[in-house]
Amino acid sequence: MKKFFVALGVVIIGLAAILVLRSLPYAPQANDGKPVIAAHQIEVDAKKAAQHLAQAVRFQTISHQQADKFDPQAFLAFQDWLRQTYPNFYGQVSTETVAGYSQLNTWAGSNTSLEPIVFLAHQDVVPADESPDSGWQHPPFSGVVTDGFVWGRGSIDNKGSLIGLLEAADRLAANGFVPVRTLIFAFGHDEEIGGAGADAMSDLLKARGINPWAVIDEGGAITTNMPDVAGPVARIGVAEKGYVTLTLTANAIGGHSSTPPKITALGEISRAIAALEAKPFVQKLDPVLIKMLHATASSEEVGFVNRVILSNLWLFGPVVEAKMKQSNSGAALLGTTIAPTMLNAGIKENALPREAIAYVNFRIASRDSVQKVIEHVKYSINNPNIKIAVINPPGNEPSPVSQIGTGPYLWLENLIEIGFPEALIAPNVVLMATDSRYYFKVSNDIYRFAPFTFDSSDLTRLHGLNERMGVEDFAHGVQIYHLMLEQAGSLTQQEKSPQAAKR
Repeated sequence: MKKFFVALGVVIIGLAAILVLRSLPYAPQANDGKPVIAAHQIEVDAKKAAQHLAQAVRFQTISHQQADKFDPQAFLAFQDWLRQTYPNFYGQVSTETVAGYSQLNTWAGSNTSLEPIVFLAHQDVVPADESPDSGWQHPPFSGVVTDGFVWGRGSIDNKGSLIGLLEAADRLAANGFVPVRTLIFAFGHDEEIGGAGADAMSDLLKARGINPWAVIDEGGAITTNMPDVAGPVARIGVAEKGYVTLTLTANAIGGHSSTPPKITALGEISRAIAALEAKPFVQKLDPVLIKMLHATASSEEVGFVNRVILSNLWLFGPVVEAKMKQSNSGAALLGTTIAPTMLNAGIKENALPREAIAYVNFRIASRDSVQKVIEHVKYSINNPNIKIAVINPPGNEPSPVSQIGTGPYLWLENLIEIGFPEALIAPNVVLMATDSRYYFKVSNDIYRFAPFTFDSSDLTRLHGLNERMGVEDFAHGVQIYHLMLEQAGSLTQQEKSPQAAKR
């Protein structure tokens, strides 16, 4: 028995040693393969840049769910304003209109053997309630600049990126910059309702045999005061969830509400939704989340105990998963989400509806697929009276995972280290859909990151009330975009991902 306890003690001491050693921060390598980037950052007139963003916000380039509400004149006027405001950029690029209102701008490089880098942004925004009692501090399309912010719909999503890119690119063009590597700027017009413009532009690149070295889009940024780390974290989106919306339809005879059947059409739909929400998808850590958590473990803020836990997920993974499930955002990272969003039924308060339709939106984790979602819904509801269909446009599968720690990731990581030296850098899974989901036809190296800083409280402003962009944050973002474009046009390395090599 004594020998047993001695052996057990040795095992415990050994395990403790392993846990501690794995928790120690890694020393940086002298040669980590990153491209050398000069740290010079341009001076930016923050007030002027903010005014340009404010003017862009005033164009109501809205993507409505109803096609008949589309206003083409708003997009044409906005594009005309872009050409007038950034004449140096538009004087250097060849501009093509794709799918009606999307814009593909190509700044040809001097070395055509180098694969281009593509920068994405979208012109459209979601609708906003403009009524006086809507809750907006300033009217959503007023573009007010006050209290250190540019206020209005699209200031973040996504005219912040679009105008930031053009502020930087126009400055480069004015100074006579000639890229070695071709730079392509693809500005979609309908990202918020499916992204047909981005799809068409990607198809055009594919038809021309263009396979970008990297694609840069929205989806990641510098975040502060987040639940995991309060300090700044640069979150690079290396993958994004898939997307599909299903309709659940129940039919009935209808009639007067005074003689209802045991189960009405609305009752059928209510039971179906309850059954579906009672059977969530598997929620667990995946490889990208593990790398993200390992990166945040190096922060001094997390403390020694949490560092031990995050550095040893092989042992403490279930503990971390349980903690993440306590918040909606944490749970969303762990698996496919189920979100009933709309319910249509009935025409009068005392008439039984003949049809009830529920819309359920799913954001699909990498381990699942559109087909798996449909099968899960059928199994969970288990009711032949409920018709299940995919709405148009059809869903998108989860994206592949881009390279982490090598290739274009290193280039982007180095830029972030220069622009935001205090920030941790971590790969991330983007929960929302972006235009970049269409570019896997031409490149596996897609990174979702915009060089702006947002507080955790800003996240609810996306598609919500009081969207705003900090004036100084925007100016700094323009500085980093300038450095990004300058270096992108100068890069000569040709490292490709293994998947791209097989394309």
